[in-house]
Amino acid sequence: MPTPPMPSTPPSPIPRREPAAPGPALGLRALHDLHLRHYLDYAALLLPPADAPLAVRDAFEDLSGHWLDALATTSPAACAWQAVRRRVRALAGPRAFDPVAHLTATQQDVLLLHLVLDLSAADIAALIGAEPAAVHVQLRALAADRPRTGTGEP
Repeated sequence: MPTPPMPSTPPSPIPRREPAAPGPALGLRALHDLHLRHYLDYAALLLPPADAPLAVRDAFEDLSGHWLDALATTSPAACAWQAVRRRVRALAGPRAFDPVAHLTATQQDVLLLHLVLDLSAADIAALIGAEPAAVHVQLRALAADRPRTGTGEP
């Protein structure tokens, strides 16, 4: 059986993203890449689909201006979450949170991340830069606050 002819042009190489330069910016890029899917999912809940990636990008651009300060905190992940949350909330406006306005901001986040995006308590803790036990407390508080229906009680 004859060997098929080889193509005249070599296949094009797979495009590669340049690695971040060593230093503090590498940590910011790593945190961004680690949680990007969840940041985008959160933003997409509250913003038009085209605005979600822009909001996340803008939040990280803002954060990059004071990333060294964030690194000096106990949780750079919490700083990143706050930047994303601030940007999304500013674009979404207060009406987006009317149904959960009676909850604290942290409870609103936990509610959306757990019940709507189906993240585990451990994933939420890593994303928002909190202790897993604190997220469990918030989930229990939300469960206790949930209206009971169909129980036959007045």
